[in-house]
Amino acid sequence: MKPSALFPLALMALALCGCQRPMAAEVVYDADQVEAVRTALNQEGAGGGGGEVVRAEPKDWATIRGTFRIDGTPPPRRPVAVQGDDAAYCAPGGNIPLGEEVVVGSDGGIRDVLVFLDTEIPDDPKWINPERYDADKAAEVLFDQKQCMFLTHVMAMRSTQTLKIANSDDVGHNTKIETRDDAKAFNQIIAPHQFATHQIGGPERQPMPVVCSIHPWMRAYLITRDSPYFAVSDASGQFRIEDVPAGVELEFRVWQEKANFIQSVTVNGEEQRWRRGRFSLRLDPGQVYEMNVVVSASVFQ
Repeated sequence: MKPSALFPLALMALALCGCQRPMAAEVVYDADQVEAVRTALNQEGAGGGGGEVVRAEPKDWATIRGTFRIDGTPPPRRPVAVQGDDAAYCAPGGNIPLGEEVVVGSDGGIRDVLVFLDTEIPDDPKWINPERYDADKAAEVLFDQKQCMFLTHVMAMRSTQTLKIANSDDVGHNTKIETRDDAKAFNQIIAPHQFATHQIGGPERQPMPVVCSIHPWMRAYLITRDSPYFAVSDASGQFRIEDVPAGVELEFRVWQEKANFIQSVTVNGEEQRWRRGRFSLRLDPGQVYEMNVVVSASVFQ
């Protein structure tokens, strides 16, 4: 048979017994993920003209509450270095105040742990419950000093609020707030039993040091945020944040003076790693989420 006659036969053989096309694998998808992608891709305007991306909106409100406790022996609180012309007043009878870098109660609760919302959210009633937070949006917040110590060691406030810096002492203080981001700095002498007011005017991404130039051992921290979703743990280590937007993913950060942004924790019995102090939550409407957080004493060394 001529070679030219073999060519059609070869083509036929390839068609009959050539490589079979593989069957496509079954597609498995998560309906929630699909909806999240669809929402993220949804844009205002027709024709995909690059409009603003529409984000998911909250569905009612929720609450976060909990306790920070220490695992192990906390570091000892050491007396501060009271010195200078006002030493007799600031430490009467030689009673020198103790440092507040790490304050742990008798039940192991850690005081002055800051929890705040790191996610940027709109200034909108859908995101900030007007029933609770409209009234405090422009409220005045008191920051006082007594016996040459700041009475509030860690303070959180909204950037729209007014800070009233009081001096309840018989000696003057030079209160200085060192800003990093959008808040306005403050550096002013406050006479005995007088006060000054300060419009912060902007948010900060982390706590700002507050010091007294006259009494260098005095030190506190202040954070300003646009939203009201923050809390500082009390003497028992407890904290509470109410009216948190529900049904949306939110990222929070946790800070403590000695540990900075806390990373290694146990939450409700489960070991977790909070990268640079960050953790995320998606709460259900009406949910009260309990966070029992245990922090190793080694974090504060």
